[in-house]
Amino acid sequence: MMSIMDLSTAERLIILSCGLLLSGVFVWLGLLVGRGKRYQLIAGYNRAPDELKKQYDIEGLANHLGGGLVTLGVLLAVSTLFFVLNWLTAAALTMGLFLFIVAIVVIGGQKFLPAHRKLVQESPSDARHSFLRRILPASIYRALKRGTRQWLQECRRCGHRRDFWEAGGIRHGGFGEPSKLQFCEQCGKVRWHRIRKKTAAEAREL
Repeated sequence: MMSIMDLSTAERLIILSCGLLLSGVFVWLGLLVGRGKRYQLIAGYNRAPDELKKQYDIEGLANHLGGGLVTLGVLLAVSTLFFVLNWLTAAALTMGLFLFIVAIVVIGGQKFLPAHRKLVQESPSDARHSFLRRILPASIYRALKRGTRQWLQECRRCGHRRDFWEAGGIRHGGFGEPSKLQFCEQCGKVRWHRIRKKTAAEAREL
């Protein structure tokens, strides 16, 4: 079986050049989308009607894709270099990381799309509460509501706070401060929110 060591110097240089060229394309596109704000390069958004484009978190999507493409370009260049040097284990691990980042870029980008943002924004705040009210004994439902109202969700970007029960949340007897993706009324975008206990003043206010 032929190994990389059997390739001539010229063949190795060709492989390295092709890998670096493709890597450069990834980095160039990433910079154009993320830094250059060339939103027309984003598939789906570029052909969407103007009304639908308004529903994208296009800035967040561009930063997400741009950073992802630059990272993929760097990993591709490193993996190609490892391969040419016959460091095959390192090359395989780098390509594995490359594929993992691809999955993160694809899956993570969903939260910036209209379908996800509309779902988060328009979820009725009392939908799950109504369901629980129908299936739970009244005393348990009241205790659940009372416990949840001790918590609030706070936007990590702008600091906008909202009673967690009013936001459609359910949390009773929990601990810690988890994070949750939720539509922020003040930012007008889907943001990470911190779920935390209210202070005494916040309990009176919210």
